[in-house]
Amino acid sequence: MPYPTWSAGQRVTAALLTAMQPITVVKTIDEPVTASTTLQDDNQLILPLEAAATYTVRGALFYDGQFNAGNLKLSWALPAGASIFWSANGPALGGAAAYASQAVTSGNISVGTYGTGGSKTTASIVAHVTTSAAGNMILRWAQDTSHATPTQIYAKSFLQAIRIT
Repeated sequence: MPYPTWSAGQRVTAALLTAMQPITVVKTIDEPVTASTTLQDDNQLILPLEAAATYTVRGALFYDGQFNAGNLKLSWALPAGASIFWSANGPALGGAAAYASQAVTSGNISVGTYGTGGSKTTASIVAHVTTSAAGNMILRWAQDTSHATPTQIYAKSFLQAIRIT
């Protein structure tokens, strides 16, 4: 069903309300990458998007890796003809006790790691995506710098897309 356009006096139906529900994906497994800077598709953080639509996407990545070593590089695979403006807010590279927010229309964003074995680090994701064709929006990620200690994205990381047009 296409995204609904509301009119004054229109009857609210279950189908119309269902068409407006956000698309939410939650990672159910921990996924490590070791000694690799080659971007890979995440196995679970995949959002199915409709053609000729605009979405806002938000999410949180819970991850860790060797302190100031492997770090985390992020990017997206998008449906053909889609455009994106997105940002990631996470620990700054270089081991500084600071967070950095970066926004791009293409390419990668890297966030730092604060170590393993303790509390997980969080990177917040915000995006605006416009599609031409239907297809999947897939989180792609790798280590920013190859390191023998895995950089790992954990279960309960999530993405949520809300269609706005």
